[in-house]
Amino acid sequence: QQRFFYMGSTGEVTVDQAHRGCTVAVDNQSFASVNPLFMKYTPTNGKFSGQQSYGVRSFENFMDACSEVNAGRKEVGDYNDGSIASVDTTLKGTAILEAGRRSLDADGQPMDIVYGEDGEPTGIEPHVF
Repeated sequence: QQRFFYMGSTGEVTVDQAHRGCTVAVDNQSFASVNPLFMKYTPTNGKFSGQQSYGVRSFENFMDACSEVNAGRKEVGDYNDGSIASVDTTLKGTAILEAGRRSLDADGQPMDIVYGEDGEPTGIEPHVF
């Protein structure tokens, strides 16, 4: 679980990173979701509007990129510019998350991310003091 909960004297904040949610409830105000939802479940003007959520748009952008590569109009490397999530654009973030997981598994042992000459992560090792 990746959750955080804060209860104050006049409201509360609930963060659920695993489900991409952050909600705020404050006395005398409406319950609110304060971040763009991965999926929009509420209608707009009585009609489905989930296609405007960032989860659907991200998937659509990925499918468009696949079509461009399959048609020969683009190369896979053309998308290493951050326009979509790719192995290249997510490698450093993934290394940070993996180092954190390994640290937790090792009862808080600090971890070092090892980088190659190109600046990309090549491994994770326990920190030696």
